[in-house]
Order: sequence, then structure tokens, then C-alpha cells
Amino acid sequence: MTRDQIETAIREGIPFVIRMADGEKYEVSERYRVALGKTTVIIVGDNDMPHVLPLLTMTGISYLEKK
Repeated sequence: MTRDQIETAIREGIPFVIRMADGEKYEVSERYRVALGKTTVIIVGDNDMPHVLPLLTMTGISYLEKK
């Protein structure tokens, strides 16, 4: 994964899921729940707990239907 791919998904405003190398998935339903760093992505979950994810271990993103 690249930072540009995540930026594009956020800019498009379509909900998406980030898949990780360990099989975990993180849903980004709203653009204000994600922040980008140079090598990490921070996602704030529905329970307001942050997840700090390294770009190197991301395997892909999948778009979701808008709710």
C-alpha cells in the first residue's frame, strides 16, 4: 500500500476497509476518523479508540457501499 492510495480513498469520500497482513480489517466509514502520517495511518474506531497502523503491513483497501 502507498500513502497516495489511502489519500485518494479519503478524498473520494467513499467508506473503505483497510486489510492488514495479519488478516485484521479496519473500517473507515467517515473521513474524520482517519489521519495520515509518513509511514503510519491512525484510525479512530467506533469506540473512539485509536489504531496506529504501519503502511508497510497494509495489503489493500476495499471500498464499501455508502450508508
